[in-house]
Amino acid sequence: MSNYLTEQQVLDQLNIPDFRHVTKDKVMTFASMLHSMEPEVAKKTLEQFPEFAKMSFEVIHEYKSILEKNLEDNSISSKQCFDIYNTVLDTLKTCVEKIDLVFDEKKYYFEKMMEIAQMAESKDTENKKFNWKIVSAGAFVVIAVVGIGASILGSNTNIKLPRLKL
Repeated sequence: MSNYLTEQQVLDQLNIPDFRHVTKDKVMTFASMLHSMEPEVAKKTLEQFPEFAKMSFEVIHEYKSILEKNLEDNSISSKQCFDIYNTVLDTLKTCVEKIDLVFDEKKYYFEKMMEIAQMAESKDTENKKFNWKIVSAGAFVVIAVVGIGASILGSNTNIKLPRLKL
């Protein structure tokens, strides 16, 4: 008995009568099932679904828009946070510049300034990690769609990506 999905099993899982009824929201589910189908069945289903490539690119474009929006929102949020840090630092700097402060008071303000600097560094690191996750997720989606499409069409899909050092 074969472990591959039949055409009917795929249709049942997608809850559609035939492949002409695949919608954008089901394209990624369909694409993820292609590797589990016998190559001939996969080719046959793709022939019934002539808009697969177009819809795949539309899904990728929509996903790209979502990623861009997330990056923009993150950028705005980070800017607001850094603006607050700068305001606090400016206030502390003004306090330190007072001539009549004793050493312990100045030391206190410098310590607070260092805390703010550490918070800003932490926020910057967090922001870079978030951006890297967004880029990685986007790359994964693109590679998955292209790889699945290429494997169905019989291309060599031995893609070797370099390992990134974090």
